[in-house]
Amino acid sequence: MSYDRKNILYSFKIVICGSNSVGKTCLFNRYCFNSFNFDSSPTIGINFHSINLKINNEKNPDMLSEHYIVNSIFDFGGQERFKPLVGQFLEGSSGALLVFDSVSHSSFQELDFWYEQLITNAISSDIPILLVGSKSDLLEKTPESNIVDEKLIHKYMEERQLDGFFRTSALENYNVLKVFKELNNLMLKRLRKPFIVA
Repeated sequence: MSYDRKNILYSFKIVICGSNSVGKTCLFNRYCFNSFNFDSSPTIGINFHSINLKINNEKNPDMLSEHYIVNSIFDFGGQERFKPLVGQFLEGSSGALLVFDSVSHSSFQELDFWYEQLITNAISSDIPILLVGSKSDLLEKTPESNIVDEKLIHKYMEERQLDGFFRTSALENYNVLKVFKELNNLMLKRLRKPFIVA
């Protein structure tokens, strides 16, 4: 498929999941538009944007033609009133970011709801899922008792067989691109395709 004179090989639906105010929209805006807004209000319904990412063929790195994948990114409101719609929003997902606030225990405890919804409604129950601890810029300014414990995080990952964990900061643009690149590479690997994100 050719789009805007670019050779698009694959299209992935990526969903950003998690409870209200964990920073999903800030991750979305940083990745899609390289912007950050301190006055980010709660998402009403869904934010959506598409991005083309260049990929390289691992087996033939000197290929002259350029190839791309499309990321269709969905950021869904985490408020209670939107929860009945979650299943429809997640339908057909190729990969997901499961986001909690690094300095909010309640946001970590709410991950189970989103995880269960993901494995029930995505393309398959084994889509790549990365766990994301957002707002890492607050870690040094927060009492240790308010920070989600690293042992709990790794236990959660192991029990649910998640594909990785990243701390991110949309404010400082820390690990945002890295986490999306990793998710795309996992989705390509799951398809057994010899490409990686450039």
